[in-house]
Amino acid sequence: MRVYLRSAAIFILVIFLFIAGVNHMSETADAQGADTLNTAIHRACVQCYAVEGRYPPSVAYLQDYYGIQIDDDKYAVYYEGFASNIMPDITVVEL
Repeated sequence: MRVYLRSAAIFILVIFLFIAGVNHMSETADAQGADTLNTAIHRACVQCYAVEGRYPPSVAYLQDYYGIQIDDDKYAVYYEGFASNIMPDITVVEL
């Protein structure tokens, strides 16, 4: 009987550790997703400036003409452009 209890306890511990590991990996992937989106938006802004001679007026412009895709359920993007010849301030926040 003790062998079964020990086996059951070890099995439950392994399951718990597996679930904790999956949750940690998911949180890490989400944080990296925000950084990746931030980098993609910055690169698209620089590409727009190189091609058009001005920075894009909005994130929607980048989505329409430069292929930026934003998951609005996961991320909020704050885009503040001062002038067309100055790099806008871009902040990506995970929701």
